[in-house]
Amino acid sequence: MQNSFFNFLFLLLYKHHSKHIAVFIVSTLLVGLLASFMFLSSSIKHDALISLKEQPDFTIQKIRGGRSVDIPISLVDKFSDIKGVSYVAPRVFGRYYLPDRKHYFTIVGVDFFDEQLVTWINKLTKNIDIKTFLSKNQMIIGNGVKNYLKNHYYDSYFNFLTPTGKEKKVYIFDTLQKDTNLIANDIVLVDINLAREILGIQEDKATDIILNIPNPSERTNIKQKLLLINYDTRIITKDMLEKEYENLFNYKGGIFLLLFTITLITFMLILFQRYSMINNSDKKEIAILRAIGWSIKDVIKLKILETLSIAILAFLLGIVLAYLFVFYANAPLFRDIFIGFGNLQNSTTFTPVIDFGMLSSMFLFFIIPFIASVLIPVWKISITDANEALK
Repeated sequence: MQNSFFNFLFLLLYKHHSKHIAVFIVSTLLVGLLASFMFLSSSIKHDALISLKEQPDFTIQKIRGGRSVDIPISLVDKFSDIKGVSYVAPRVFGRYYLPDRKHYFTIVGVDFFDEQLVTWINKLTKNIDIKTFLSKNQMIIGNGVKNYLKNHYYDSYFNFLTPTGKEKKVYIFDTLQKDTNLIANDIVLVDINLAREILGIQEDKATDIILNIPNPSERTNIKQKLLLINYDTRIITKDMLEKEYENLFNYKGGIFLLLFTITLITFMLILFQRYSMINNSDKKEIAILRAIGWSIKDVIKLKILETLSIAILAFLLGIVLAYLFVFYANAPLFRDIFIGFGNLQNSTTFTPVIDFGMLSSMFLFFIIPFIASVLIPVWKISITDANEALK
């Protein structure tokens, strides 16, 4: 009996395929749209949080007039004397705007005699021969920088213009791995002294100072000590950065979810109206089933399963298409919402990350309104008087 029921259900789906095709296509597109956004958001968030682990516990900037200015390197020794601080180092970095004033390279100065920094760089590229690298002015560049230079006929070097008007010829030593494009697409790694010259930073100054504090319980106390040493500083903690990342993703996710909800409600209203239109064919079909002994409960079950089959197939196909779109096609257009499109073109690839809890919530968020929008029309069809329908 059960096999006969499902056989009849599949025959009904085949018979009514032309009636369901539009609903199936729109449902698949809606699911694919939301799933693409979820996959993309989860992947970028995953990679961003991994890169955050490499960040220092504290980043100290000097503030003048509400804006960040170069900080004296002499503070490094003072900060090193604080008990509980395991690592202190100055950093030199900044934006180097290109002649069009729209695009820029992110210049990052590296002290290649600092083992901890060199270990971090080795994670981004191949092992560096420091002696060879420092033999002349050389740089390690991200893939976005590489493409820009290639498009402007710089195959082996680039002439940087310093704030004093002097040209600085810097040769390309290596390119960062492609899987770092999300965070290092526009980066140019150079020796710290060369970075100072290109950016116009004095020898006794740095962009900021970084600290590592192994014991989390000491961080609040050390933060107060740092402010006592130099009150006009801004201290950025790793926890603050993590919260900013969370707020950014939640903000963008909220906007998208609001737009998707409006679209979904509109679609469900159309779906409700579509299934509310009972034609003569539907009435006769129900009348025949009732005439051969089917109860109203069986008819409702049949119609609900017919609709549910369409919804589940659309959901699964939408998920598959979204997975291919994000992790194989690299989500064109969508990725610009998160990683931006104002600077160098980014050809990053996304790490496959699937949040099954979020997928389950999405399934319920889609299926329940879908079933609710057709339940009343299905019940209305099911209670149609058999004698009236057959006339």
